[in-house]
Amino acid sequence: MLEDVKEIPLPRDLQSYLGQFKLRILKSLHGSLFIHAKEEGISMNQYCLYLLAKNDTEYKKRR
Repeated sequence: MLEDVKEIPLPRDLQSYLGQFKLRILKSLHGSLFIHAKEEGISMNQYCLYLLAKNDTEYKKRR
């Protein structure tokens, strides 16, 4: 955006986030996530949320 001389928008406050987003993934990854979630006895949504939160925590530790 800087190279195109476009204005960079300010970050939104947390209240403007909906708490959901759509993500396209490979069919094989979808299948793998489904199987792992089923093995854990939780929904795939809960399992993906767990993985994202775990990764985000690790990312914060490295910074």
